[in-house]
Amino acid sequence: MPIIPAPLQPTTCARADQSLRLLVGCRSRLHIFFVLGIVLPLFSGCAGRVIRASRLHPRYQAATIDNAKIADLGRLSAPASRSDLIEPQDVIDVLIASGIETPGQLQSHPVRISDDGIATIALVGEVDLAGLEPFAAEKKIAEAAVERGLYRTPQVTVTMRKKATNQVTVIGAVEKPGFQQLPRGNSTLLSALVTAGTLNKDAGTKIEIRRHPRSPTLAEKSRIAVQQTSSSVTNSPESDETLDEPAEFPAVAETFRIDLAKVSPDGENDFQLQDGDIVRVETRDPPPLVVIGLVNKPGQFPMPVNQQLRVLDALALAGERSNSWADRIVITRRIKNESEPVVISTSIRSAQRNEESNLRLAPGDVVSVEQTPQTVSLDIFKNFFRLNVIAGGSIPLF
Repeated sequence: MPIIPAPLQPTTCARADQSLRLLVGCRSRLHIFFVLGIVLPLFSGCAGRVIRASRLHPRYQAATIDNAKIADLGRLSAPASRSDLIEPQDVIDVLIASGIETPGQLQSHPVRISDDGIATIALVGEVDLAGLEPFAAEKKIAEAAVERGLYRTPQVTVTMRKKATNQVTVIGAVEKPGFQQLPRGNSTLLSALVTAGTLNKDAGTKIEIRRHPRSPTLAEKSRIAVQQTSSSVTNSPESDETLDEPAEFPAVAETFRIDLAKVSPDGENDFQLQDGDIVRVETRDPPPLVVIGLVNKPGQFPMPVNQQLRVLDALALAGERSNSWADRIVITRRIKNESEPVVISTSIRSAQRNEESNLRLAPGDVVSVEQTPQTVSLDIFKNFFRLNVIAGGSIPLF
C-alpha cells in the first residue's frame, strides 16, 4: 500500500482547520475578515521543505518505461536450419528397391537418426545423413549399398516421417502459456514466443531462460571418452604438450536473462533454446497511483504498464480539480534503498506550460492537489454564502 506522508506541520495546519470551521459559522462582515486574517497566514505555513520538479535530481526521477508491446521481436531472430534437412533425432522412411521385387514386396522402414547424425539402415548398415536433403540422402545410401556389395543399381527413396522437436515451457506474460513443441533446428526464442501467442498487455521487457542440467548422450559420452584417452596419451611424461580438458556438462541449472529493450538492432542475436528449457516473460504488476486532495474523484488508479503517466494525466484520472483555484501539487515518492520518501512540488499552471514541470510519475506515487490561501478563500466564501442562502438572510459585504 502506498504511504501517504503526514503533514509537515500538523500543529499549524490543525489550528488553520479549526479557524476555517469558525469562519464558516460567522454571520457578520467583521467576523469574516477578522478570521481571514488569522487563517490565511496559518495556511501559508502548512508547506514544509520540498523539491521543485524543475530542480529534481536524476536519481529521484521516475524510470523510463520501455513498452514491450512495441519491441521489435525480429531482433530475436537467429539463423535457423532448413526444415527439409535431416537432423539428429529425426525419423525418416527408407525404401530400397533392386528392381526385381514384386510390388507387394516393397515396403519402407522407419529409421531414426542418432545424436551424431548416423542412420542405421537394414542390410546397408550405418550411413551419415545429418545435414542432407532427402534426395542427397538417397544418393548417399545408394552409394553405400553399392560400395558394400549389397546392390548393383538400387533405387532408394527417403521421406521425412517426423522432425525432431524440443519441448519448451513458456510462462509469464504471454497470450498462451504452456508447453510448446519447436522444431529442433529452429528452436529459437522468437519461435517460442510466437508459438505462445506473443506478449500480452502486461508483459515487461525482461525475459528469463532457465536451463536444467542434463546428462550427456551416448554419442557425447563416446566423444568425451575419446578426448580423455587422447589427453592421457598426449600428457605422458615424454610429451611437452598438454591438451585442454574435455568440456564438462553443467551440474547445476543455468539462467540467462534478456532485456528486449537492449537487444542489438542488427538482428544477430542467437537465442537458441534446448529441450526442457523454461522461458519466463516478466509480468509487470506496478503499485497503483494515488491521487488525493482537491480533486473530484480521489482514490487509487492502476498504473499503465507500457506507457508514461504524468501529473496532468493523473489529474484527468481523478476527475480534474474540485476547486477551480487549486494549483499547487505535491508528489510523494518512495525511493529504493531510502527510508524517507521524497516530496516534490509542482503546479498545474507550470505543468501546462512545460514538460519538465509536468512530472513523469512512478508506480506508487501519491499525488496531492493542495489547499492554498486562494483555495481556502474560495471555499470560505462558498460555504458562507451557502449557509446564508439556507438561512434566508442577507449580509452586506460593504
